[in-house]
Amino acid sequence: MSHSLSCYFLDQALDDAEREFVAQALLGPWAKFRTGASSLKEKRVPLVLPAPGTGGGYQDSPELRAEQVRRNLRHAGIREDAGRQVVWIMPADSEWDAIFQFAIREETGFGPYVVQRWYRDQDRIVRGKIRVVDTQMLLRGLE
Repeated sequence: MSHSLSCYFLDQALDDAEREFVAQALLGPWAKFRTGASSLKEKRVPLVLPAPGTGGGYQDSPELRAEQVRRNLRHAGIREDAGRQVVWIMPADSEWDAIFQFAIREETGFGPYVVQRWYRDQDRIVRGKIRVVDTQMLLRGLE
């Protein structure tokens, strides 16, 4: 039975070319990853993040920050996706990306399909060609 696959993002939704790429990877019977989904439902996660301290760092551990951003995910509707793998469009900030991926896993029980479009090029972050990574498959490989 086909369904919509939730696709969560913080800062930028997919553009048309990216949406087509993700659809080919995740939707329909010929998809690279067999999700059983027939459509994507993009959902913006409220971008209200804990503020850093006066020195620019965070006093809370990444796990505590993940607990805080779980509220943002719930506001975006993640509870409807409990027990199902979802899509996460990673932001440019890799630390927040990891925190949100952890929070998504805590909320749904699965590592998300990650749409990666940001890459490290020496000492800077650049936007590049997108790819889709099945983090749940990677997590199973670690077990």
